[in-house]
Amino acid sequence: MSSQSNDYRISPETMSDLESMASTCNVESARDIFQALSDDRRLTIMRLLGESELCVCDMVELFDIEYSKLSYHLKKLKEASLVEADREGNYVTYRPTERGEDVIEIVRSMC
Repeated sequence: MSSQSNDYRISPETMSDLESMASTCNVESARDIFQALSDDRRLTIMRLLGESELCVCDMVELFDIEYSKLSYHLKKLKEASLVEADREGNYVTYRPTERGEDVIEIVRSMC
């Protein structure tokens, strides 16, 4: 990718820095987050979790959704490391992770 001549509109130093950044950038993590947030319901779940930890039973009521569908959405958010869960008896409560808190701040600024 490097060229010996300076055919770039940016300085050779900047080009070198950008090449290094491009080769070490972990885009998979960002892609996973964006994929997890590509659904309106999951965005709303994140927004609400920014206000309060929520039990699955509460979310089923809030979204008027079947448990299996809600479980699918929560699984996607969990796989992207945006939420984590605690079980107390029959109740499972979700809250945002540190990464999830960062996402919530962005979502809050938009809605």
